Amino acid sequence: MHSIAFAAPGTTSPYIKVDQFGYFPKSKKVAVVVDPQWGYNAAESFSPGTGANQYQVRRWSDDAVVFSGTLAIWNGGATQAQSGDRGWWFDFSTVEAAGSYYIYDVANNVGSYRFEISNNVYDEVMKQAMRMFYYQRINFAKAVPYTDAKWADGAAFERSNQDKHARLYTAKMDATTERDLSGGWFDAGDYNKYTTFTFRTLCSLLETYRIQPAVFTDNYNIPESGNGIPDIIDEIKWELDWLKRMQDGTGTGGLFLKVGVDNYNSKSPPSTDDNPRYYVGECTSSTLTGSAVFAIAGIVYKGIPSLSAYGTDLINRAKSAWARAKLTTSSFTSFQANCDDGTIKSGDADLCSPYYTPACDKLQLDLAITAAAYLYEATGDAEYKTFFETHYTDAQCYAGWYWGPYDNSVQQAMLRYARLSGVNATVSANILERKSYNKSVLSITDYTNKTDLYRSHMPDNEYNWGSCEFKANGAIHNYDNVTFNVDPTNHNLYKETGESYLHWYHGVNPMGIVMLSNMYAYGAEACANEIYHVWFGEGTLWDNAKTSSKGPAPGYLIGGPNKNYGQYDAYGNKYGLTTISPPYNQPPQKSYYDWNTSWNNTILEDEASWAINEPSIYGQSAYVGLLARVIASHAGEIVLPLHFKNFTVLATAAGAQLTWMVDETVNLQHFILERSFDGKIFSPLSQVPVQANHLAYTFIDKDVKAQTVYYRIKAIYPAEEVVSALRKLTVKADYGFTVSPNPTTSSVWINGGVLEETALLLEIIDAKGSVLQKEKWVQAKGLFSKYVSLDKLPAGTYWIRLQTPTGIPTQKIVKL
Repeated sequence: MHSIAFAAPGTTSPYIKVDQFGYFPKSKKVAVVVDPQWGYNAAESFSPGTGANQYQVRRWSDDAVVFSGTLAIWNGGATQAQSGDRGWWFDFSTVEAAGSYYIYDVANNVGSYRFEISNNVYDEVMKQAMRMFYYQRINFAKAVPYTDAKWADGAAFERSNQDKHARLYTAKMDATTERDLSGGWFDAGDYNKYTTFTFRTLCSLLETYRIQPAVFTDNYNIPESGNGIPDIIDEIKWELDWLKRMQDGTGTGGLFLKVGVDNYNSKSPPSTDDNPRYYVGECTSSTLTGSAVFAIAGIVYKGIPSLSAYGTDLINRAKSAWARAKLTTSSFTSFQANCDDGTIKSGDADLCSPYYTPACDKLQLDLAITAAAYLYEATGDAEYKTFFETHYTDAQCYAGWYWGPYDNSVQQAMLRYARLSGVNATVSANILERKSYNKSVLSITDYTNKTDLYRSHMPDNEYNWGSCEFKANGAIHNYDNVTFNVDPTNHNLYKETGESYLHWYHGVNPMGIVMLSNMYAYGAEACANEIYHVWFGEGTLWDNAKTSSKGPAPGYLIGGPNKNYGQYDAYGNKYGLTTISPPYNQPPQKSYYDWNTSWNNTILEDEASWAINEPSIYGQSAYVGLLARVIASHAGEIVLPLHFKNFTVLATAAGAQLTWMVDETVNLQHFILERSFDGKIFSPLSQVPVQANHLAYTFIDKDVKAQTVYYRIKAIYPAEEVVSALRKLTVKADYGFTVSPNPTTSSVWINGGVLEETALLLEIIDAKGSVLQKEKWVQAKGLFSKYVSLDKLPAGTYWIRLQTPTGIPTQKIVKL
C-alpha cells in the first residue's frame, strides 16, 4: 500500500477520495474508496476495512468520532473499465455540523485529506476561479494589491506594433489597416484572442449570472471591486469592450475574427512579449458570434441601472451584427468556411476546420438561432421570432435528439426562448419536450443506476480534448431541468446529481487531485501543479506549484483527461507521444499527467501537454457555472427565469424603489416582496396585490438602513411560486457613498444617503490635487443617486471627493 504522511491523521491515504474543499451541511456526502486494478497505478493496492462501522468521520481538531459507518461495495466488486479501479462508497450525509473533518479507516489506521462542512464552503473557491479571468486580461497590469507579488506583471502588448495598433495579417506593412483591438482576455494558454471562442464563454457566464446573481459578489479583489457592481459583471465587461472594438474596426457591423501572432515564439511573463500582433478580417462566424453575445449581454447589462445605457448599446450592436450577417450569408443560407488559414496562431477560429463536425454551416446556423432567441427577448421584433421559429428544429441539439455537453449555449438560448411570453405555444412545447428526453446520459438515470464509481458518469468518448469543460456542461444540464422547469417532479434529484459532478473536480477522481491550479492556500492538499500556459510554462519561475519559486496563479481549471492522447482521434489527427504514459494507454478517466512540456528540444517532438493541461476561458466559464449552481441550490436560489421583466431597484429620496413587470397576470394571485441583508436569508417585506391586466408594479421600501440590501419577488400562483432574480442596492448613510460603474468610459452614478437635509459639495480632483469639476447641492434626507458626467476629462485616474459637515469621504475612479 502506498501512502503519504500529512496533517491530522497519522497517515493520509490517496485511496480515500473526498471533496478536498468540502461540502454544504445538506449535501449528499459520499467518499469513494478505491483499489487500483488497471492503469498507471495498477501495481498499487488498498484493502479497506469493510467490516461493520470500520469507517469514521473524525473531527480534524481533536480526532473525535462524529459518525461511524460501513462501506458499500460498488457494482459487486467489479472493476470499472473507465477508471481502472474497483471501489466502495462511504455515505456520511448525516454529518451536518459545521467544522473541519477527515475520513478514517479503522482497520488500516489511515485517513483522508481534510475537508470542511460549511454554508460558505466554496466561497473562496469561486473567488479564485473567477480571478482567473483577471489574470487573463490583456493590456492591463496585474499589480499589488490586486494580486500577490508573485503574479504581478505589467500591461501586456502595449507596444506600437501590438494590440492598440494591430494590422491586418495580409497587409502587415500597410499602416492604414491599423486598428485599436486592445483589451479582452487571453483565450487559453496562448496569448491570442478569438471572437468565435467567446460564444460559449460569455453566453455561459451571462446565463449563469442571470440564473443566480446573488452568488456573485463585489469582493474578488480586482480593481473594480467595491464599486457596487458584482465583479463578474465588471470582468465580463473587459471582454465585451474588446469585442466592441472588433466590431468598430470593421466599419460594417461585422466583427473581425481573431487577434494574435504569426509564430510560436511567445515569451513569459506576458509583458515581455514583443511579438507583433495582427488581426484576421471579418467572417460570418465571428459576426454571428457578436450578434448572439451582444444580445444576451445587452439584456443583462440593461437590467443594471448604472449600466443600462451600456446594455442598450450592446443590443444595438447585436442588431447591427445580425443585419450584417444576413447580408454576408445571403439570408443565412451560405456561410464563409475559409476565413482562417492558420497564419495567425493558434486555434482555427472560423468553425470550419476538420475538428468541427458536423459541417460549419450547421455550427454557424446554431449561432444564428442563438442570436435570434436573445434578440427577440431583447427587442420583441418579429423578424427574430420568425427566424427562430422557422429554424429551431435545425439546431443540432434538436435535430440530433441529443442535448450533449458541447453546445450548452445554444441549448440554454432555446430553453430561454421556450419560456418567453408571446412565442408560439407549439414551438415552446416542442423544445421542452425534446429536452425532457435527455435525462439518461450525464443525468439522473446514470446517477441512480450508479454507473460511475466516481459518481459523475460521462461516456468514454467525452474524455477528449477539453473534457473538464464537457463534464461541467453535462452537470449543468441537470440544473437546466430545474431552472427551466422541464421536469418538475425531479428537481431535487437533478440538483443532487449535478452537485455530485462538482466533487469530481475537487478530488473525487482516479488521480485524487483538485483539477484547479495551485489551490494549496485555499484548502486543497493535492491539485494541478503544472498547467500549459505560456506565462506559467516549463522552465519559468511559475512552472510548478511545489518546486518553482512562484508557481502558477491559483484557480485555473485544467483541460482534463484525454483518452485520445498519443492516438488518432475521430478526425484522423494524432497528437502526443506513446512514450509518455500516463496519459497514453490509460483508462479514459486516468488519461492524465501533471506536466506542461510542449516542444521537446532533446527528442525534437511535441509532447503536447496542451492536450491535457491547457486551461481556457470556455472551460473556466463552465466550471464557474457549475460551481455557482451548486452554491445557489444550497441557498435556495435556483431561479426560474420567467414572468419577471425589467426588475430594478433604485435609491430615491423616499427609499428603495422597486419596479418590475410581468408577462401576464392569468392565475397570478399576488406578489411577496422579500428583503435580505446578506443575499442568503430573506424575510417578507410586503405583499402586493395583483391588478387585473396590469403588468407594471412599483413599491417603495421606506425603511432602508445604511448597508447593502438585497431584494427579490415571488409571484404566487395556485400551484407554484416563481422567484425573480435578485437585485442588490448598496448605500451608506451619513455621508458615505459608492461610485459605479468604475472603471467607466463616460459617466458615473454617485449612490449614497444622508440622515437629514444636508448641503453637499462634490469635487473631482486629479493626482496633483487640482479640482477639475465640482457641483454643490442641498440633499434631502434619505437615499440619493446622482449622475455625474466625465465626458470632458481625458482617460486617467481621478478622485471623487464629497465635502460634508462631518468629513470628506473620497473614492478613486478610473476613466478608460
